[in-house]
Amino acid sequence: MLAIFEQGRQLSKSQEERPQEKKPQSVRDLLNTTSCIQPPYRCPHPKMQFYLYTRTTQEKGELINTLDNDSLTYSKFNTKHPTKVVVHGFGGGRNLSPSTDMRKAYFTRGNYNIIIVDYGSLVKEPCLSQIEWAPRFAGLCIAQLIEYLQNHPVKAVPPEKLHTIGYSVGAHILGLVANYLHEGKLGRITGTGLDPTIFFYMGSNRSRDLDYTDAHFVDILHTGAGILGQWGPNGHADFYVNGGSSQPGCAHDTIFQTLSCDHTKVTPYFIESINSRAGFWAGPCSSLFSYLIGWCEPKDTEYVLMGEHVTHNARGVYYVTTNAKPPYARGFPGKSRRLRSITPYS
Repeated sequence: MLAIFEQGRQLSKSQEERPQEKKPQSVRDLLNTTSCIQPPYRCPHPKMQFYLYTRTTQEKGELINTLDNDSLTYSKFNTKHPTKVVVHGFGGGRNLSPSTDMRKAYFTRGNYNIIIVDYGSLVKEPCLSQIEWAPRFAGLCIAQLIEYLQNHPVKAVPPEKLHTIGYSVGAHILGLVANYLHEGKLGRITGTGLDPTIFFYMGSNRSRDLDYTDAHFVDILHTGAGILGQWGPNGHADFYVNGGSSQPGCAHDTIFQTLSCDHTKVTPYFIESINSRAGFWAGPCSSLFSYLIGWCEPKDTEYVLMGEHVTHNARGVYYVTTNAKPPYARGFPGKSRRLRSITPYS
């Protein structure tokens, strides 16, 4: 198995060094692209790699081999520091934003173990022949990583201590990880920007959605809900930013650019929340309509922070308003909350 892993890694590296290949020109091409997962279909897979970043390795990272205990033992992984497992989305990768921005924000705050699940070469464009089962395969391989950390003889970390963060399709993949864990349950899943792949996963089979059963605490941030994202609610706490479907500062020349901005802007909100002094304070509201017309007047004690520092006791649906440009956080609403329906954005 180790030999297969090393051969696959060399193959993956050689593919990255090749000149850019011709992109698919038709739907038929998408059934057999370089983004299709290549056999053998075993975990770990050479195109799904786990890179550890710490404050001392935050630029380069260390490749973690889940078949080798020494890989983690001799890494900079420190069990005294919080561990974040980050799963990117379509078109992402460990060296691409927002993965790089998120690492920078965390290391600005303190010491962390940040593991990026990098499958960037598999999501350059969709592989239609595998789009139904590929996320499940990714969930299986990430579950293997979780159990590797759980059962490590020297640097063990139980699933309950892990905070997993998935953006775009990565949020859905994390919802599938729970199906493959043999023991224990993830401590927290943060889902941001639930992806258009909802069209493949919504339905009566809840085991294929990200929901509150998948971790001890599930918080979900919605910015493109009902358009390029899932409306929900699905988590213990669901946060609808600026109403949940349209974001300030996202008006573009084309509808596609506008929708894409609404969908992806959620990750900068979360990243800002890591170090924000003002904070994204969200209040409960009975309906979107009541929120939009300013009828919601939560008690000060009912407001909670959205993002990194959310209380794990939060339950239900919350609404939060942001600025159109960074810094996005507007701080605690206080007495100004009555003005939201008149001047929703600064």
